[in-house]
Amino acid sequence: MKVLVIGATGLTGTHLVQKLLARGGDVTALVRNPSSYELKHEHLRVARGEARDLESLERACAGQDAVVSAFGPRTFKKDDIQEVFMKNLVAAMTKSGVKRLVNLSAWGAGDSYVHSNWFMKLFFALVLNNLYADKNRGETLLFASPIDYVNVRPGRLTNGAARGGVRAALVPDGMRPWLTREDLADFMIAQLTDDTWVKKSPLIAY
Repeated sequence: MKVLVIGATGLTGTHLVQKLLARGGDVTALVRNPSSYELKHEHLRVARGEARDLESLERACAGQDAVVSAFGPRTFKKDDIQEVFMKNLVAAMTKSGVKRLVNLSAWGAGDSYVHSNWFMKLFFALVLNNLYADKNRGETLLFASPIDYVNVRPGRLTNGAARGGVRAALVPDGMRPWLTREDLADFMIAQLTDDTWVKKSPLIAY
């Protein structure tokens, strides 16, 4: 499988690239500055791309079987980067005929807000209000698209080693809203070939 990884230099994106390569696939890592990307592998291609640059996303999507996006926000200030990114990504994937997208979202986005505890809601309101507003606009575009997406909404992420036991649900029942990025990467990669959560936004945690 040929997979494009967007956000390849991030903490989650790094796990995604390494794990996909270990599975024997052909991986394209989309980064802003290819010359600074240090990972080398015979099945890895590094491509330059920008969230606001539709043509760069079109070039990167061409010939791919699927896309995994771990693209994250760059500021807590008011912005439209995630909205513009999703608009461009949907357009690029549609033009290239790439159907499957595994997209990294967050617990608290969209209709999952009601499943957040009081502390999370307070933190969203005081710190992440602009970020989530932008993310929600991007998700609205994704949900209206023809893409076969899996919109993954993890809880708080940590950098510890994988521990397994990841749970996924639309309505969390006894789930603890956190997990490691390595477990997140494993779950996201599994969604490339698993149709259970297509066109859905599962909450994932332990």
